[in-house]
Amino acid sequence: MDTRPLRILLAANTPVFLLVCAVYLLHHLDVGLYRDDMASWLENNQWLMWTAAALTVPSALAIPLLSVKTQR
Repeated sequence: MDTRPLRILLAANTPVFLLVCAVYLLHHLDVGLYRDDMASWLENNQWLMWTAAALTVPSALAIPLLSVKTQR
């Protein structure tokens, strides 16, 4: 089974998900980087943060596991 396309997809998705998590972390720390309308949008769309976090962990774990599988 060729896992290269899946590894590429996971490797591309992981930084995007991490970026979303970082945006929400900065908002949660209240560092004042966002305008009021952006801050309220982030408050009203917490599902995006939880979805990104839930997808980042399996994606990050799957990349090395797929690499090991292809080496056998």
